[in-house]
Amino acid sequence: MLKISATLVCLGFSLIGWMDVRAAAARPKVVIAHAAMNFRVAPLWIAQDQGFFTKYGIDSEIIYMRGGPILLSGMLSGDIQIGWTASGIIAPIAEGADFVFVAGFNNRVTDELIVRPGIKRPEDLRGKRFGVQSIGGGGWMGAMLGLESLGLEPKRDDIRVLVIGDNTVRGQALEGGSIDATSLDGVFSRKAKAKGMIALADFSQANIPIMNHLVAVKRSYLQRQPEIVENVLRALVEGLAFTWSPKSKNAVLKSVMRRLRITEMNFAEDGYQDLLTRGGLEKKPHPSLEGVRNVQRLMQISNPRVGEVKLEEITDRSIMRKLDDSGFIDRMYGVYSAK
Repeated sequence: MLKISATLVCLGFSLIGWMDVRAAAARPKVVIAHAAMNFRVAPLWIAQDQGFFTKYGIDSEIIYMRGGPILLSGMLSGDIQIGWTASGIIAPIAEGADFVFVAGFNNRVTDELIVRPGIKRPEDLRGKRFGVQSIGGGGWMGAMLGLESLGLEPKRDDIRVLVIGDNTVRGQALEGGSIDATSLDGVFSRKAKAKGMIALADFSQANIPIMNHLVAVKRSYLQRQPEIVENVLRALVEGLAFTWSPKSKNAVLKSVMRRLRITEMNFAEDGYQDLLTRGGLEKKPHPSLEGVRNVQRLMQISNPRVGEVKLEEITDRSIMRKLDDSGFIDRMYGVYSAK
């Protein structure tokens, strides 16, 4: 009898393990990549850390790519299914790529313009070195639009735009004197100011439209797998609602601090507050045509083909509209405001 019971127990565990494997195998594998490293990526990280992708039937893999162009190459090859990227993606679209926008989590420029001591006015940037993460990426877009709002144009004003690296690397380069200015996000701008750097402008106050931190897919993938894309967006919307909830603050800080390798709680707290108060995240992440038009106008100066792209044809609002009209987005905020 004992032998039979033991055998049944073993069979039971084997069956459970087999069912777990079957369940995992049934979930579609989706690689989601991002090139930005700042607090505004929080909904993506939260969706992963809190198990929201699994909740909606997605076996997700989140990867960081050093620069938007590398990310887009991965999407073109099919190795990456979903891109958490910037509106500079319209450049490859102009060359024939079949990318389409399905959501926009940040529709305004929010960085600060941080400079070395001695630079006191925007015109003092003429002839100076300006650091960016990559040419054509979201940070570059925001920086160029920000400089434009100050009446500056890099080519005309001899502002040398240098590819340096992400927020952390650019902050270090600014402190070390290898660049004279850069735009930095939230917690990174605070770090730089604490070390004697100067905030010359706060672009979050200028209300400059941009569709940044957008979700893009290949149109062909969306046509083949609409349910997968919808479920990815459901997970991201729940991650967004979780991020906005004051009751989730500690979990959000834990996820972001780990990804950004922040150890100082005061800087993390400041970054979290910036995220919620400086327009860092939309509450309803619909794609913004106004933001993409701003980017198109900027990019077509160097690439006339970008001006030929019909933005309405590369912006698919249907899934976000469905989630909004069905009440799903509001329900998510209701769930997390009650917790």
